[in-house]
Amino acid sequence: MNNHTYDQISEIPGVEEYRQLRVDCGLSPKTVEAAAKGLPNSLFSTTIRDHGRLIGMGRVIGDDGCNFEVVDIAVHPDYQRQGLGGLIMAAITRYIEQAAPNSAYVSLIADHHSPALYAKYGFKPTAPVSIGIAYKVS
Repeated sequence: MNNHTYDQISEIPGVEEYRQLRVDCGLSPKTVEAAAKGLPNSLFSTTIRDHGRLIGMGRVIGDDGCNFEVVDIAVHPDYQRQGLGGLIMAAITRYIEQAAPNSAYVSLIADHHSPALYAKYGFKPTAPVSIGIAYKVS
């Protein structure tokens, strides 16, 4: 990481900045309605800011007992390769270790280029035992 200091905060980002960061990072866009409804239902959220500007984030969603899902791991392209994804995952891991009871299942769907990051935090491919499948509302 460079010598610049960023602010990492446990907070839920605003709807518009969340939507913009997803687009900037090449993630699927979310509607205002979806973001406004979903963000407040986060179990945990961490953000990284550069002089107030949202440049990175990650969230945990789920039922707070049996199932936890890591979502929205994003670092703005201008700030990638500085270790910020690791800071996000470290905060998420600390939360899960504190909040998740024994037998809880923690999942995430990784983009093709990111499994190495998640492996550092104990995530492993589920195949061939299971596969991830999804249904997207459109």
